[in-house]
Amino acid sequence: MSLNQFMNENLGTIKDEIIKNIPNPDFDSHEFIRHFAKKFEISYVSFLSSYKLEPFRNVHAQIGKFLSEHQEPLEIKDFGTTQSPNIFGIESTNERWVKTDPGSSAQMELTFKRLRLGGK
Repeated sequence: MSLNQFMNENLGTIKDEIIKNIPNPDFDSHEFIRHFAKKFEISYVSFLSSYKLEPFRNVHAQIGKFLSEHQEPLEIKDFGTTQSPNIFGIESTNERWVKTDPGSSAQMELTFKRLRLGGK
């Protein structure tokens, strides 16, 4: 099974048990990957081991692509890029996401405003 198939099959768990449990209204791909790796540890290691060259880069790029292509069902929105430590603790650029709970458009607008002003 491909990583994309796995994530599609686990979309509900990703949304309800990973994204909704990230405490802040915004997060980045590095933070998501840490939560994903913890929740699906055995599968995550299996996907990594399927690559001989750059396993982390390949798997993490696919995870980021999945987030980007499934923003609506995951109730997230791409909010540009940010710098944060990757899984190896090295600062690098990655995507920033904001949760878009459809029942809370006022809260979402406040979050967007705070993020535009450079708040954490």
